[in-house]
Amino acid sequence: MSQYRIMTFDGGGVRGSLMATLVKRLVDHFPTLLEQVDLFAGTSTGSVVASTLASGLSADTLVSFYSLENLKSAFSPSHFNWFRPKYSNANFQALLETHFPGNPRLGDLTKHKMMAPSFELDDRKENDWYPIFFHNFPGSPFLDEFVVDVALRSAAAPTFFPSHQGYIDGGMMANNPSTAAIAIALGHQEPKLELEDVCLLSIGTGLTPSIIKINTTGWGAVQWMLNPFHSPSEPILNILFDGVVEADHTLSKHLLGPRYWRLNPPLVRQTMLDDWKAVPELVKTASDYDLAPTLDWITANWN
Repeated sequence: MSQYRIMTFDGGGVRGSLMATLVKRLVDHFPTLLEQVDLFAGTSTGSVVASTLASGLSADTLVSFYSLENLKSAFSPSHFNWFRPKYSNANFQALLETHFPGNPRLGDLTKHKMMAPSFELDDRKENDWYPIFFHNFPGSPFLDEFVVDVALRSAAAPTFFPSHQGYIDGGMMANNPSTAAIAIALGHQEPKLELEDVCLLSIGTGLTPSIIKINTTGWGAVQWMLNPFHSPSEPILNILFDGVVEADHTLSKHLLGPRYWRLNPPLVRQTMLDDWKAVPELVKTASDYDLAPTLDWITANWN
């Protein structure tokens, strides 16, 4: 079979603005890049990126969605309440409904395949919670799901946003969806793929400089959940959303070897997923980052 191209996008809230800028820069160099993609996969904010591109919307449209104004709206107003989510998802949902006119379903995305992880809290069949990988491959049980609902489910970060329709953020188990994307493609693509057919470009939301230097031997639930006087201030969430990203990077690299490439610029500081004030800095980081090695890889492996 001919080469099967996958492009994946990590979770990271407002750091999606960095991915959008990187995609736009890549398209400026390779105008047909997105048209060549067979499968777009994304987690949390990455599910919005993947859905946008799988819908055939342009890189410019993607950049517009991740504007400072939109992200400020999505993460406003803020409510500090130990017993409630920090934000309603009403503004985020309104932005998505405007972004995807006509309220398309996954089955309506016919130009490309798309996958987005989420986590179902009660599958109502086996009385258990379960990871779900929404996709639009032929025969998928999810073809009637609305794209907006899939994005809201995949991006329902606990403590930040409410669960959506019984689902929470896919970043709880696959914040970097590269390994999952390989598995879903191998399991559902017709005609059947071989691993050596797969080529994957993984785009991250920025490499976060996270480290815990203090002694954690005596930490209990409170310190792991909230540590306001040190960085990271929410250690367990940072580990879940950022730490596990590197595991999938390592696994995908082992699976695909040189047919795998990771584009993930280092960030100058830790950026929380709701820090909309950091958007100009994130855009600048993506705009200034040296793309030469990535462009060389695309030339050698993609076109």
